[in-house]
Amino acid sequence: MGAKLRLFEDYDGTVYEVELPLTSRVDARAAADELGLPSYVDLSNLPMARAVVAVWAALRAPQLEALPEALRRRPIVALLFGGAAVKLLSPTANKPGHPLNRRLNDVDFAVRKRDGALFVKLLASLGGALGSKYAFFVTSGDRWFNALRGGRRYRVHGISGVEGDGLSVSVIDVFCDELPFRHTIKLGEAFEEARENLFTVGAERLLLSKLQYIFGLPRSRLPELEAAGQGFRVLPYEHLKGMVAVGMELKDMKDVAALLIDRKPGEGIDPGALRRILGKDQRFALTVRLNLENFARRIDVLVEEGLSRSEAEVAAGRALELLELLPRVEKRWSKPWWNVYVESPGLEGVK
Repeated sequence: MGAKLRLFEDYDGTVYEVELPLTSRVDARAAADELGLPSYVDLSNLPMARAVVAVWAALRAPQLEALPEALRRRPIVALLFGGAAVKLLSPTANKPGHPLNRRLNDVDFAVRKRDGALFVKLLASLGGALGSKYAFFVTSGDRWFNALRGGRRYRVHGISGVEGDGLSVSVIDVFCDELPFRHTIKLGEAFEEARENLFTVGAERLLLSKLQYIFGLPRSRLPELEAAGQGFRVLPYEHLKGMVAVGMELKDMKDVAALLIDRKPGEGIDPGALRRILGKDQRFALTVRLNLENFARRIDVLVEEGLSRSEAEVAAGRALELLELLPRVEKRWSKPWWNVYVESPGLEGVK
């Protein structure tokens, strides 16, 4: 019997522990191969291995006798988005030492609403069924959060990495049917296209999930933005009354760069799919265009992070190519046109 490591103590006194060394009764690479995932995906990355095995276990649930019978009712299609999805769709994001190979701090899933509660229960059972390497747990706070979301969103906790002699823990989000961010991204047929999209939401929706980010900052606080080293995020938009529009953060710029380096419009990114989504929503289209324009003109930020000039220029060129193919927006809004009532990161030290 190995030593017990305390992962988390709940406010009600419940302690969540994991046995060390971490155990595994499933081969993550074999699971990835069964899902049809490419060999470039780095499964030595603990959050990535956990994500792949969770997706595999959800799909194979009826055949996994180690799971409680109640969780084996039907296969569940679970999709990844965020940084884990970028790693599935981009070889560059997996290259050792590459500036676009960023550390995963958490993993996010999307499932159909009908599968949400069942998927959370399945995640909470994986540690016992497949080994402590795949342990997830639901805290008291998570249960309150989940109960208040009406089956639209869930939250669990899980291991996110190794830190010194211990393990770090992070929050895992599970969204149902849509990604309700600054602009809402409907997932729809993404679940039917899971295998061809490598069990992600797809390159197009993944790009949109990065390019949807925006918030308004009073112009009087621009010096704070600059002092925080975040001036590159100011979007090229002059019509907001008393405010500037601030776009995606550096980690999302890196993810967009990785996708655009490995995929181009018409080959790996379907402009028609983007047009179908954005053509119905001028507000969303404007935010996407502003973030793409800013990305293309601020590639020096990525070069300063270590990206080669040639790779940065490829990414910028493909961003400009996408801009030519996406709907143009003539409407100008003087007030925020995005959803301001969402749980979304702002800017550390600048709110």
